[in-house]
Amino acid sequence: MGNFISKNVSLFLTVAALAYAYKYIDNKSKAITKPVGDALAKIMMAYNGNFEIKREWSGFVLKASKLNDRHEVINMRWYEAMGKLNDNNHVLLDEIFDNYRLKPKYIPLIDGEVSPASIATINKR
Repeated sequence: MGNFISKNVSLFLTVAALAYAYKYIDNKSKAITKPVGDALAKIMMAYNGNFEIKREWSGFVLKASKLNDRHEVINMRWYEAMGKLNDNNHVLLDEIFDNYRLKPKYIPLIDGEVSPASIATINKR
C-alpha cells in the first residue's frame, strides 16, 4: 500500500490542483457569465416579441396552496412573481407577511383577493 501511495503522490497532487483550479475558475467566471447571460436572454425576449407581464392595478389572489399549515410561504417563485406583477404589490406583500409568514389578522384573505381595499377592510376591524 505504501509503495502505491509513494508512486502516485504526484498524480494525486496533480488531480487535487486541477480540481482546485477548476473550482476557482468556475466561481470567478460566474460573476462574468451571469450578467452576459441575463443580457442575452433579454435581447432574445425582445427579438421574439416577449416581455415581462405588468398589470396596471395592484392585487393578487392569496391561494392556500402557496402556504403551509403555519401560513408560511412555501412557493417562493409565486411570492416573487406576485411582487413583480405590479410595483405596488411589494407594499401589499410587506403588509400581510412577516418574514414570509402570513400575519394572523390577514388569515381571512386566504383564497381571496389581496388588494388595497381588502387590506383596508381587514384593518378597520
